[in-house]
Amino acid sequence: MSGLRIVEIADTIGNTPMVRLPGVGERVSAEIVGKLEYMNPGASIKDRVAKHIVAQLESRGVSRDALLIVAGPGNLAISLAMLQRRIMCLVPERTSADRVRLLKAAGVSDIVRTLDGALPGSPEHPVEIGRRIASHQPGAVYVDEELGDWDLEQCYNELASEMLEQTSGQMDALVLGVDTGNAATHLSRALKAQRPSLKVVGVEPSNSAIGEQNIANPLARRWLCEDIGRAYAPRALSAGSVDMWIQVSDNVAYSMARRLIQGGIFAGPSAGASVAAARMYAMSASLQQGQRVVVIIGDTARNYGDTLLSDDWMLAHDLLDSRMLDELQRKQHDQYRAASIEDLQLPAAVTVSEQDSMGVAISLMAENDFSQVPVTGSGRRLIGYLTLSAAQTLIDNGTATRSMPVKQFMLRFAGRATRAPGTDSRLSGAAAIASTTSARKQYWLITPETPLSELARFFETHSVAFVTDASRKFCLGIATKQDLITFLARRHTLKY
Repeated sequence: MSGLRIVEIADTIGNTPMVRLPGVGERVSAEIVGKLEYMNPGASIKDRVAKHIVAQLESRGVSRDALLIVAGPGNLAISLAMLQRRIMCLVPERTSADRVRLLKAAGVSDIVRTLDGALPGSPEHPVEIGRRIASHQPGAVYVDEELGDWDLEQCYNELASEMLEQTSGQMDALVLGVDTGNAATHLSRALKAQRPSLKVVGVEPSNSAIGEQNIANPLARRWLCEDIGRAYAPRALSAGSVDMWIQVSDNVAYSMARRLIQGGIFAGPSAGASVAAARMYAMSASLQQGQRVVVIIGDTARNYGDTLLSDDWMLAHDLLDSRMLDELQRKQHDQYRAASIEDLQLPAAVTVSEQDSMGVAISLMAENDFSQVPVTGSGRRLIGYLTLSAAQTLIDNGTATRSMPVKQFMLRFAGRATRAPGTDSRLSGAAAIASTTSARKQYWLITPETPLSELARFFETHSVAFVTDASRKFCLGIATKQDLITFLARRHTLKY
């Protein structure tokens, strides 16, 4: 434990691990390893850049309270905000909502969307927009890696030294995504000084214009992959620093990212593109056993909750490869094989009235080993539910007594019956699904005829389902995810 101590957040930047990448070496003889830059405290390689920019701002006498107007996909702004700087951020239109939410949560004062394909010199380009904004903000500083206003040589020399130490100098290729060109330029120079035979492979999305084609194209079809690619070659990219360019489609990038996640590497889409490119390079260059390819894993999957991590979004954008698509279809539909809630063989529901006392409800749940009980109103219509844990807590802390009526403490279903997003409108009914985020809950109809595939989707965000008749008059049963698991076990389709 010696050497461990309390430090400043900036002191934790760098010295990221390098690991073998599981599941990506199929049909590849060479070893492919990943430098996990997403394990920096701000979850990207841009933490290193931010640390050096902050040091240079301080050496230039820029006030700590000065507004920094930062252009880029958003990771640099997040890193600078982490280091307690005031930030206004210019991000491309394609930047995900997840990242925008993270920027706001990090304290970024304002976020300006810029055109994806804007070319240098045009009024819509981030440089022109940023400078115009800065001119109206006294003391503001425009921050853009691409302009060469910042000395980042030492930043990337440190990264190169780490990689050489971790590999004992045995690196045959470096594969990295390219955006501003700074990482490719400085890492190529630093690594080749120690290992001249090393090859640097630049990765960009399909339709990007950084690489060999090097033809500015503001009308190119937009790509979804963030953090890499441009509609023109950035001027920070030195000629000859990249030995080979590989373009990777969104489908390949996102599918590989999901494959990495399954292997325990929580990488984002740009890292997926880089790993896919590393495989392509290793095969095309006929690398042999004993040779090693190092890939920069520059961002985290945790920034893509609504996109990369969403099955529905991946399906809607056709970003799953055939194997993953087959797995998802089996998971969502085939394992249930047209079964419905009726096939769960649920016991008949036991209910309490809203007029019953808390003591009666608690005793009923305890006697039957229930964790919740449906609550009915007039005409025995289902109106909500009460959980055992909540009821006992309310009694223990004195908020409720055993003689007080259930209606004062139950969770009520709110609004009219509706269907969950993605539910087939042709289905008749569904279940009463209640979450635990507020006292009044949205009510989703579920009947015994509801397919189990739909019920499984509900359980992605809810813990319990109350099954009713189609008119929502009577509660017929209670279903949980455990009932689905038991059903699958009975069918011998559950895989561990």
